[in-house]
Amino acid sequence: GSSRPKSQDGGVKGMIKRRLDKVKRNSTSQLIPAGLKGSRYGSRESVSIPVGAVGSLDLSADTSMVIRPVHGSILGEKYCFEVISTENTHCFGCSSAAERDRWIEDLRRAAQPNKDNIERTENSLSLWVNEAKDLPPKQRYYCEVHLDGTLFARTSSRTVGKAANRSSMPGDASAKSSGGPGAGGSGVGGCQLFWGEFFELDNLPSVSQISLHLFREDDPKKKRHSKDESSLHPLGSVAISIADVLGRTYQEKWYPIVPYKASGTVATKELLGPQASLRIKARFQNLKVLPMEKYKEFAEYVTVDYVEMCKNLEPLLNVKEKEELAGALVHVLQSIGKAKEFLIDLGSAEVERLGEKEALIFRENTLATKAIDEYMKLVGQKYLIDTLGDFITRLYTSVENCEVDPLKCPAADLSNNQRHLRSACEEVMQKIIEIHGPFPEELNKIFSSWMELCEDKGRAEIGQRLISASLFLRFLCPAVLSPSLFGLIQPYPEPHTLRTLTLTAKVIQNLANFTLFGEKEEYMLFMNEFLEQHWDGMRFFLQTVSNQDTEIPMTSFDGYVDLPLRLAVLHGLLVGIIHTKDQETIEKLHPLPLILNHIADSLGPEAPRIVINSNTEQSKPVYVPPKDLGKYSPHQSSMQKLPLDSKGVRDKYDRGNKQQRKPIKRTQSAPHKRPIHPKQPLKRQKSSETLPSPEQESTAMADQPQEANQPSISPPHPSGTVKRPPAPVPWIIVNPNRESSEMKAENEQFNLLDKHAQELSELRLGIEQVTERELDMAKRLEDFIIQSQDQNAVLQAEVQELRNLLAVREEQLASATFRCVCGPLTFCWDDGGYEKVLRELSGQLNMKLSLTSTL
Repeated sequence: GSSRPKSQDGGVKGMIKRRLDKVKRNSTSQLIPAGLKGSRYGSRESVSIPVGAVGSLDLSADTSMVIRPVHGSILGEKYCFEVISTENTHCFGCSSAAERDRWIEDLRRAAQPNKDNIERTENSLSLWVNEAKDLPPKQRYYCEVHLDGTLFARTSSRTVGKAANRSSMPGDASAKSSGGPGAGGSGVGGCQLFWGEFFELDNLPSVSQISLHLFREDDPKKKRHSKDESSLHPLGSVAISIADVLGRTYQEKWYPIVPYKASGTVATKELLGPQASLRIKARFQNLKVLPMEKYKEFAEYVTVDYVEMCKNLEPLLNVKEKEELAGALVHVLQSIGKAKEFLIDLGSAEVERLGEKEALIFRENTLATKAIDEYMKLVGQKYLIDTLGDFITRLYTSVENCEVDPLKCPAADLSNNQRHLRSACEEVMQKIIEIHGPFPEELNKIFSSWMELCEDKGRAEIGQRLISASLFLRFLCPAVLSPSLFGLIQPYPEPHTLRTLTLTAKVIQNLANFTLFGEKEEYMLFMNEFLEQHWDGMRFFLQTVSNQDTEIPMTSFDGYVDLPLRLAVLHGLLVGIIHTKDQETIEKLHPLPLILNHIADSLGPEAPRIVINSNTEQSKPVYVPPKDLGKYSPHQSSMQKLPLDSKGVRDKYDRGNKQQRKPIKRTQSAPHKRPIHPKQPLKRQKSSETLPSPEQESTAMADQPQEANQPSISPPHPSGTVKRPPAPVPWIIVNPNRESSEMKAENEQFNLLDKHAQELSELRLGIEQVTERELDMAKRLEDFIIQSQDQNAVLQAEVQELRNLLAVREEQLASATFRCVCGPLTFCWDDGGYEKVLRELSGQLNMKLSLTSTL
């Protein structure tokens, strides 16, 4: 609420911009005037010098030095950071967010080389300045965000219009219960002002209060008298205690604006309505970051088992939790170098999950879709600015109307509006297809891998749909629709600009889907010709960005991700999600809850923990150190280095569906089986032999291992002079009193193993004997079957001969009967000789048939 110099808006800001424009011709990074300490109140006389002067800063002289980003609304320049010391402040500007983050990290490490190995606290504020109500109309207002009296950000200047219902920002909670947008129209002069601007402030000092000061912007055409000091003070302020917005969840409410009144000046109460208030949504997080060594097991688990972890967590998450968890995972894996593999695996899993429902690919709220959203924002920010930055800036300043719905615009303007929309779509389409800026190399590798996976399965069209849904549905079209949420520009668009952006995004999305407008949006049918004309260009673009051998210019992500900080964020998210679940669900996530609790032990007793039953607690994974590790060693030596390749890590922790682990070398805490040596008879000592010296005995014992049950003779040692070898692992303490009991236990174990080995040998011998008898019986049975088959064949041949002979005899009998009955010569058989022959033949035939049937 203090006063500001009159020249701060014109002189200083214009001087800074002129100097920046001059230096930009010689360097991509430049020094902004020194003396700026985060507040717009004070002297700013300085000279702009190149960023190379950073080398002259003595970063080690001041332990209280602060290096943090500066919001672009303070200086009117994006990607700035400041170096604050006890003596002065230097502000620097960079060409991109990645370059700024890299500069900040390098300078922090120069000031504190051991940054990752110390415990620290990170403060951050996420703030939505949504809207104001009950303000006088036809005036322009803006808000300043102060933390404990220091300026950190500033909203854009907006004009108050008539009270009207309008939707809040995407993702905001509804404000109907607290007045909502447009609710201020009931008061005197009660009109509404909508900002909808989001501020993300990191690396903040320890603060206790957030203040938002409401200012009215003067009309530049009107001359301001030098004695008029009212414009130097805010109209009113809102104070929010940090304790009210501390935590992981956002707090949103209407805050009344308290009018400002300086001593000796006219009260400003009449300048605000009686119900003037601001709708603010805020979250302040105070995060304790441990040394990197405390996150080693957690980082290795995430690196190896991210697919299985996402599969188990997916059913437990709501949409907001999926978004936060996917963002934290992407940042962690990007720092480790596994983000591309992570997204390739998730994309492949999406294709397998949806099967024939290809139309739903990347159109659902899953961890895969949220992860690709966050990753494209992370690595594609510069590409997005190079592609759409100029187009968005032109639309914000344009007065052309692109409304083509006959129900919303006059019929006389419809033709011109259609031409304006076609021109806007043509402009943005050319910027996308021609790839004005370097394409992210990471996205090219992911897209090409997806295409190869789909082509191997014979579904190349699915790969094209997968890439189109990622790049356009999840990135480019949302950036066109809401440029303020993608860092393209700060102000929320005006209504006519928002309508132009909405229609343009609709056309580009239909072009990426290769679909035409239909009866549902009949007023857009005139754009179908435009779509058909650009289909070939869209296909060529999708093929180009998904071809690993493409020759388009590409750039790699050069920003910095604070790995300990991101691991701390991920740890807090997972604990908050899992600790409310039932024991059955927690057991399915094993061993993740144990790893999270191990980190919580280092955070202190007040840190939230996951309740685990005793059965799960006893079955710890082999790579999780004991709870009392901190008493003996600050870390495990085997965890000191993160794996550089996935193969080595997977060999170490191969926990697939069978939950198999690589065997490890046991230590003294778990006795292992010693090799069995042939027993040697004890040698009786002769009276003439001399006892060996202590040195000789120790050498002999080192060269020749002792049997567990073989007595050894050693001379006595003075108390306290026995030197025992160190324990193989740092958290195991060797207890000399347990040596004899351990040897006894080993002897019993060896005897038991010998007994089991003898029983096993006897069983094997019995099995071999039974096997031999079975083979003999099988051979005899085979011989009998072959012999029976041969006899059967012989009998079949004899039966066939008898049948043939019988047929011949029957034919002869028929012929003879015919001659006897019908011929002129009477023929007579004596004593029934012919019938006798037939009976004999029939008897032989029946006997053969009976024998064949028996066989």
